[in-house]
Amino acid sequence: MNYKRLFGIILSLSFLAMVACSAVSQKPAGTTKPEGPQITVKGKIDYMMNLGGYFVRGIEPGGEMFIVNQDPKLLEELYKSGKTLNIEGRIVRGAEYLFIEKIDGKPYPGK
Repeated sequence: MNYKRLFGIILSLSFLAMVACSAVSQKPAGTTKPEGPQITVKGKIDYMMNLGGYFVRGIEPGGEMFIVNQDPKLLEELYKSGKTLNIEGRIVRGAEYLFIEKIDGKPYPGK
């Protein structure tokens, strides 16, 4: 059997399934706050295009969390400042996605 062709078919089907699932799971704009456990992260805002834009590089707790409700204008300023921030939010879609509600005690106007 041609393993290259089999690998290509499996890869194509995986990609199609991923695209179909992401399209089905999207919610309309203007929905309420997501449900999930609250968390406070002490960390910095970082940016990497390959990871979908801005994310939180946590110090306490450690690790990276993707920001679900990105506001590029505000996050760009925080990224350039390099400050360590206290970020309050909710964990959604597993342990690596963060819906930000407050940064340093101020409401976050994310989109």
